Amino acid sequence: MKSLETLLPCRPVFRYFHPLMRKKPNFGKSPSRKTDNKSESSGSGTFKPRFHRSKVTTTVDSPRAKAAAVVQGFEGLWEQLFTSPVHLDSSLSKLPTRIKSILAQIMPRILLRPVSEAEILGVGVPDGQPWNLVDDKKLGGWRPAHIMASRIYELMEQRPPEILPVSDDFPPYMVEEWKKAWGEKVVADLIDTLGREAPLSLRASRKIGPKALLTALTEKGPLPVRAEVSNLVPLGVRLSGYVPVLGTDSYANGAFEIQDEGSQLMALFALWPERYGAILKDKPGSLTKIDLPAPPLPKDTQAWTVIDTCAGAGGKSLALADALKGKGRVYAYDTSAVKLQALRRRATRAGVNNIKTAVVRDESESEVVEKFKSKADVVLVDAPCSGWGVLRRNPDIKWRQQKDVLLRMPKIQLRLLSVYSDLVAPGGRLVFGVCTFRPEETTDVVGKFLADHPEFKAIEGGYMGPGPCDGFFMQAMVKA
Repeated sequence: MKSLETLLPCRPVFRYFHPLMRKKPNFGKSPSRKTDNKSESSGSGTFKPRFHRSKVTTTVDSPRAKAAAVVQGFEGLWEQLFTSPVHLDSSLSKLPTRIKSILAQIMPRILLRPVSEAEILGVGVPDGQPWNLVDDKKLGGWRPAHIMASRIYELMEQRPPEILPVSDDFPPYMVEEWKKAWGEKVVADLIDTLGREAPLSLRASRKIGPKALLTALTEKGPLPVRAEVSNLVPLGVRLSGYVPVLGTDSYANGAFEIQDEGSQLMALFALWPERYGAILKDKPGSLTKIDLPAPPLPKDTQAWTVIDTCAGAGGKSLALADALKGKGRVYAYDTSAVKLQALRRRATRAGVNNIKTAVVRDESESEVVEKFKSKADVVLVDAPCSGWGVLRRNPDIKWRQQKDVLLRMPKIQLRLLSVYSDLVAPGGRLVFGVCTFRPEETTDVVGKFLADHPEFKAIEGGYMGPGPCDGFFMQAMVKA
């Protein structure tokens, strides 16, 4: 949908970048705040980059020049964050490599934990900031962020401390909504999880499996981070931090994709909810007491017609096709032809040949629905959402998201469910999924849909994460 790019779809920003090493913290309470309410204005007008590729490539030979280039790069990137709808990872990708890798470590620290990070760095933050600057559009010139960036760069050779996230690291309206919906205990868990860097998760191809993938990744020596087979999904591998896996032969040969464990589970849940729905809970939160291995994939698969209606670049489409061992057909719908082209390239690399793509027009989905009306065995509606379940991967959401987005999302989700439900064959399954845990976008949407569509009956469903995976909600419904 043409408007969904600006509604912050659930796409990780810092998925591939360096996580912070940690040591035991030397504090345990909420940071103190300055009471001086003076703040810097970001000014007005169109963003003009302060960072020039030609200057950096010729002047970063000396440490002083490199430091200056990093500071200039940060200032331009930070201002652009609040003056342009461009995704942060896209902006980072356009910077020279030496500067990009540094800023990719600095930016998430400030975006994830602005107040607690400032405290540990000795940077004063006026009471109420940065969140009281959002409505005045002054975040682009927030001075504490610039000071923090400079100090983080100065200390990058040192082992950074573990920083305990606090409620002030999140917008007050967001924390209040969490409290109202879930209570203090869940809120404390959400703050601690969503204020920390996310692990790097891989989905092994069914042809190789997670154990063989780990062996392949370590054949040239041990990884610099902890690596383990997932206990949440049967093909998952969880890495505690960043490793440049995209440059490996295993990736080039299609042995794995980078995909969060919760996203992997949603694909498997869509196919076999009775098998993979037991892990879902009635409220969001960390999955800390799951010691048993994930249920194995069924040995025998069906030649189903499966439709992934909001496919994007196709992470779940690829997972669906691989899980079915190439049987049947997976149709990937999306409004972006560019994303679907990326999916086709990924499918070729992975050796998956049972995916077919189709571009749909925003609010004209009925044009493609008519071709497969009442013919699909499984329809997955992984709908656009607020993205609160992926705040640790997309930390800029809490800085840039407009509150009217929260009002529009449930309406969009309900419309997509209603339109695409016509694809489901009698006895078939409709699965609704989002990477958020707001009741207004999860159980409330399902309730309204079922009230309007009595031919569907809810079966398995619930919340998963955040922690150690991202936060998701999914609900399976069967058509009579």
